[in-house]
Order: sequence, then C-alpha cells, then structure tokens
Amino acid sequence: MVQITDESLNNYMYEFIVKVCDDIGPRESGTEQEILAGNMIEEEMKKFCDEAHQEEYISSPHAFLGGIRYGVLLVFISIILYWLSLLIDINIIQINSVYSFIFMIIAAILIVISVSYFILEVMKYHETYDFLFPKRKSNNVIGTINPTDEVKNTIIFSAHHDSAFEFNTFYYLKKFGVIIINVGYIGVGIILLIIVLKIILQLLSLEFFVLFFSFGFFFIAFIPIIIVYILFHSYNPVLGAFDNLSGVSIVLGIGKFLSENKNNPEIFPKHTKIYLISFAGEEAGLRGAKRFVSAHYNQLKEEGTIVVNMDGIGKKDAVFILDKESGIGAKHDSKIYEPLFDIAKTLNANPRLSPLPFGATDGAAFSKKGIPTASIGGLDLKEGLPPYYHTRLDTPENVEKEALGQFVEICIEYLKEIDSQ
Repeated sequence: MVQITDESLNNYMYEFIVKVCDDIGPRESGTEQEILAGNMIEEEMKKFCDEAHQEEYISSPHAFLGGIRYGVLLVFISIILYWLSLLIDINIIQINSVYSFIFMIIAAILIVISVSYFILEVMKYHETYDFLFPKRKSNNVIGTINPTDEVKNTIIFSAHHDSAFEFNTFYYLKKFGVIIINVGYIGVGIILLIIVLKIILQLLSLEFFVLFFSFGFFFIAFIPIIIVYILFHSYNPVLGAFDNLSGVSIVLGIGKFLSENKNNPEIFPKHTKIYLISFAGEEAGLRGAKRFVSAHYNQLKEEGTIVVNMDGIGKKDAVFILDKESGIGAKHDSKIYEPLFDIAKTLNANPRLSPLPFGATDGAAFSKKGIPTASIGGLDLKEGLPPYYHTRLDTPENVEKEALGQFVEICIEYLKEIDSQ
C-alpha cells in the first residue's frame, strides 16, 4: 500500500480550498465566480498534467431550482380556485355552476404542471422546463496525465467546483426543514387527488359538500408549508468548501502526488491514461457532467473509460461509497465500487456501501449512460443532514486535512490496481 504521509500534500489540498474561498468566494453556476474558480483549477492542473484545458457549454442553471417558487405559486392558485368552486357549489358566489367545474379543471392543470416540474426537473434532473429560463455559459476543466507506456486503460477522477444556493429550510429549520419538505410532497399529492375526485363526482352529478369543505380547510392549513417552499432557497450561494471544493482538492492532490512520483514505477501508471476533471454546474442539476458525457460519449465508450467521482469529503474515516442514486435512477457499477470498498477497508477508513436516497452526484450522469462509475464521499444522508449542508456554514473548517489525504490514498491504490490489470 502507498502511504501518503507527506503532510505537505494534505496542506496543499486544504490551502487550495481556503484560497478559493478567500479569493473567489461562493460560485453560483454560470457566473463569473464559477469561471474564475475554473481558471484557478486549470492553472493548478497545468503544473502537473501533460495537458489542461477548459470546455465551454451552455445551460439554463436556474431551471433546476429556480422554478420551485413558481410551482408553489401554482399550488396556491389551485387552492384559491378550489375554494371558489366550493363557494359556487353552495351559491355563496351566485354564478353559473359550470364555472365551478371550469375552476377545478384549471386547478388540476396547474397542479399537474407544478408536480411535473418537481418530478422532472428537481427529482429526476431532466431539463424539461429549461426553455423557460435564461441560458448561461460555464466551463468544465479537464487535465490529462499520460502513462509511461501504451494506453490500455482510461480513468476519470472528478469533482465539481460550483457551489449551491443556501437552503433556507435547512439553515433556519434544521432537521425540521427536511420534515416540512416531505410533508409538502405528500400535501401536494393529496390536493391533486382531491381535485381530481371532485371533478369526477361533478361529472357524475354527485355532491359531497361536507367532505370537500373538510379538505378545503385542510388546504388552508397547508398554506404555511407553501410559504416555506417559496422561501426554500435563497439566491445567495454558499462557500461550498465541503461541497465540493473538498472533492476538487482531492482531484488536484491525485495529480500532484503522481507528478511528484513520476519516476517511481510502483506508483506512476504504465498503461492507464488519467483525466482529472472539475465539472461546473453540478448544483444546477449535473449540467456540466451531462454536457461532458454527451460531447465525449463515443470516446468514453471506445476507450473503456471508468469514473471515480468525489463529492463532499469532510471527516477522516467517514467514507461512503455509493452503489446507486435512487432519486435519479442511477445504478453504479459494482466492478468499480466494490474494489474501492475493499481498498478503503484495507486502509481502515471505515467505509460503508450506501445508496444516495435523494439528490444526485456527477457520477450519476455517467452511470445513466452506461459508463462504469462509482461516486465516493463523506456524507451519509440517511443519518441526517449536517448543519453545513447547503448552508452558509459550509466553510473550510468542516474539512479535515487527513480526510483529503485518505481519499487520495484510496484513489491511488485503486489506480494501481487498474493499471496492473
């Protein structure tokens, strides 16, 4: 096993995180700050890669979360239409009863639009509603390290350098915010079911005033949840030291370590080409990774490329290796994550195989296209969110230097194993 005991490498990675936070700060997707971070990463890659460059792409980053408040507004309008329909039914509003039916149809359409946005854009990371949002430019940063002999394998070590908008619900409401989010999903589902039921019964000329008025008051009680959703996130990005400058620093640390051991045949690869990639736009729905896969798909398949993606590293001996990302429907390759898991066990890193219950990493963009991939990190979402997840508390102090070195060691050992095959 390679023992990375040189404290200078750990310091290099940690100091890179601090430098980006101090000199550039938060890095919203598709902004100048994201570009500046990419430039800094490229300059670092040029120090130890055979070649480094940036690839521009176009996306609509605000489409990923920016439609939440509009979707919630549609739900609120639907509740108003529901009550107007009820008041028409009991003749408090004395207009033609057909308007009661029309209001319910409109309410159902608005709810379906809202639900489809949440499912397609926010949960499944499709770009269905992107045409409604402005387009911006971003850059992925790619460095290449060539082996000493003939190329027989290709591996990507990746992370992302943009940072997330602050999630107000997580910062102010802590764990209660997660409960509210789940209640919100259930509540909107109930509203849609009741509206559809009312439409069906109206078509059958059946009246259940008490039942529907009872649900009407339930909908009013649901309004505070709606308000929370409207304020779900701010438009102030966080520093993102943990998520995910930590991953970027490890990608750079791998390159630096290999450069310093270029003349060591036991470490430097003989037959494995290495791509070090820092993606933009991960917090905007994996936009950068998806664009990269789309642009290079044939090359990735022809070269038999495998991917190790890193996201959110903070504590030593807290290694989570994702076998799947359930929310987006991505299953990672056991031929990748099982060897990583075994290596981490050998290094006494306390690894755990775990699914990602919600959200997604850049690794999912590869796995969904059939590129063998694993994502590794230091965040166990099943145990609850730490207070710095997507909040202003995501500062360098949450990242341990030893954790960065530990992940570099896991990746180097895996690289050695791949190169020997």
